[in-house]
Amino acid sequence: MRIYKWFDDFFEKIISLLWYMFIWIHEMKNIYQKRNIYKGIKLTKDQKQQIDKFWEKNYGRKIPYLWHRLYQSYTGKFDVNYFPEYIFSLKLEPRYNNMKYANVISDKNLLEIVFNDSLVKIPRTIVALCGGVWLDKNRSVISQDRAIENLKNIGEVIIKITVESSSGRGVKLCNFKNGIDEITNKPIESIIKEMGDNIVVQEKLVAHKDYAKLHESSINTIRVVSYILNGEIHVGPLTMRIGSGGNFVDNAHAGGMFIGVSEEGELYDEAYTEYQKRYTVHPDSGIQFKGYRVPYIKEMIEAAKRLHGKVPMLKFVSWDFMIDNNNKIVLVEANLMSQTIWFPQMANGKGFFGENTEEMIKLARKK
Repeated sequence: MRIYKWFDDFFEKIISLLWYMFIWIHEMKNIYQKRNIYKGIKLTKDQKQQIDKFWEKNYGRKIPYLWHRLYQSYTGKFDVNYFPEYIFSLKLEPRYNNMKYANVISDKNLLEIVFNDSLVKIPRTIVALCGGVWLDKNRSVISQDRAIENLKNIGEVIIKITVESSSGRGVKLCNFKNGIDEITNKPIESIIKEMGDNIVVQEKLVAHKDYAKLHESSINTIRVVSYILNGEIHVGPLTMRIGSGGNFVDNAHAGGMFIGVSEEGELYDEAYTEYQKRYTVHPDSGIQFKGYRVPYIKEMIEAAKRLHGKVPMLKFVSWDFMIDNNNKIVLVEANLMSQTIWFPQMANGKGFFGENTEEMIKLARKK
C-alpha cells in the first residue's frame, strides 16, 4: 500500500510538472503574439516604480511590465493592481482549484446535477452521450437508435462536446428535419460520430430582448468570475461577451467581442476583440454601447455566489450566465479549469482582484 501511494504521488507530481510547463509555454507564447498591441504603451518612470514596489513587497521580486502594458493598451487606464495572467494560470488556479475535482465536475453533462438551483435555469437536455452511453432527458439509459429517433425532427438544437472543450469550440447549432441537419446537410449519425463519446444536445436558447438587440443571433453571455477568500465569496469585474457577424457563439476566441459592464447593468463605452479591434457601436445591430443597459446583473452576481457554495473545494469559478426570453437567469456553463482573468481586466481597465490584490499575490507567492 505504501509503495502504491509513493507511485501515485510520484506520477501526480510528474503530471503537475508537465501541466505547469505547458501553461508556461502557452502564456509566454500568448504575450509574445500580442506584442504589437502593447508596443506603443510606454509606462512612466513613476508607474514602473509603483509596480516594482508593489510586487517586491507582496511577491518578493519584480515582475515583467508586459501584462500591465497589455491591459492598459485597451482602455488606456493604468492600474498597479493588474494581475498578470501567467501568475494566475501558473500559481493561483492550479494551487486552489484541485485538478481531480475540477476534471470531473467540468463535464458539462453534470451541470444540471451539480448546480441544480430553483432560481437558475439549466438549458434543457434532449439527449446526452456520456462516455459512449446514451441518456434521455430524464437521465435514463437508452439506445443510440432511440436517441436518434428523439432528435429526428427536433428542429434547432445546440450540441456541445462536454469534456475538454472551451472558448466556443466543440459547439454546433443544428436544425434536424427527417434525420438530416438542414444547416450542413449531414445525417444525425455523421454529426454524432464527428463529436465523439461525450456530448449533450440541448434546447436552443433565446435571449431576453435587451440582450438580443445587441446581436440577435447569439445569446450574449455575462461572465462572472467568483473566488473564495477568507470565508467570503467575491466577484471580479464583470464582462459581457457579444457575438458578431451572425455567429451564434459569443466567445472572444470565436470571433466575438467583450465589454465591461457595471453592477447596475450599464455597458462601458467600447467593446473589444481579443486582438483589440474596437467598437463603440455594434457593427451589425448599430446599437451604441455607451449608456446601454441590460437587466438582472445583480441577480446574476447573487446566483454566482450561491452556486459557488455547491463546489467550495474549487476556489475559482468562471460562470457564463444569460437571461432568456422568459426573464429567467440561465447558467450556460461553469468553467472550472484553464480559467482566465485577462479579458475582465482589459474590458474594465482595472485589476481583477481590486482591494484583495495584495492578499492574492501573497497566496501566489506561497511555496
